[in-house]
Amino acid sequence: MIDVIYNPVAGPKVVNRIDRVRSFLSGRGLSFRVRETGAPGDAVVMAREAAHEGMDVVVAVGGDGTMNEVAGGLAGSATRLVFVPHGTGNVFAGEFSLPQSVEGCLDLLFSGKTISVRLAKANDRHFVLLASAGFDAEVVERMNQRQKNRLGIAAYYLCGARHLLRPQPALWLEFPGRERVEAQAVVVARGKKYGGNVTIAPDGDILGETFRVVALLRMGRLSIVKFVIDALRGKHIASRHVLLRECSSLFVRCSIPSACQVDGEYLGSLPVRFTVTDTLLRIVVPKEFPSTPA
Repeated sequence: MIDVIYNPVAGPKVVNRIDRVRSFLSGRGLSFRVRETGAPGDAVVMAREAAHEGMDVVVAVGGDGTMNEVAGGLAGSATRLVFVPHGTGNVFAGEFSLPQSVEGCLDLLFSGKTISVRLAKANDRHFVLLASAGFDAEVVERMNQRQKNRLGIAAYYLCGARHLLRPQPALWLEFPGRERVEAQAVVVARGKKYGGNVTIAPDGDILGETFRVVALLRMGRLSIVKFVIDALRGKHIASRHVLLRECSSLFVRCSIPSACQVDGEYLGSLPVRFTVTDTLLRIVVPKEFPSTPA
């Protein structure tokens, strides 16, 4: 039995994708049910129910935020996740090299393989791919679904340009061993990718037991602009103003209210503690993905 969970506001034409999911699963003679989320947190509850009922697979249709909620509900269970991306950033699709079509993603049920990845946490919230604090998290906080649906990834750049006009507070990063670093923004990446298919952490390993911390050390608006341009060109790691560190725990705080986001969804205000957990998520990926099957 397969559960299909989708976010009806994930983007334009999502209903068309659901119709294609129905057609594919019906054509293969598979038993399934389709459930639509109505509010934040619904996908967590639905996925947890599916795992409790012993569902073999949950198909999540939506953006990375929907994926995050479904992953949180499946955390530690034997139920597998198949993801059909229909969002703005689609970091998950880039990280795992998912097919571009609905049918291609669903066909992984037959042609793909299942892997297990460790989930990370930001305070009590699980995340799969990445989290951040500071500038880009503040941008995520100010985004709304209508902007993302109308403008796509350009909405992030527009909102970011507006946010540059605001004061940019300093963050304090506390690494294991009591090391403290002042920074303007920080990204915590389990894998390699960021939104818009940007490679934020070239050495990131989604199958590993740590995350990569990418922190912008230099303060000021121009530093943010340069960091963004360098990241788009794949040159940010070479900057002496960027700190790259591998660890399994990081505490971030700020003297004034500042935001945190996980997998592209606003989490709340700092402080936040990021950790890599022992809790596993089973994901269906292309057989070419370099890993050992779960």
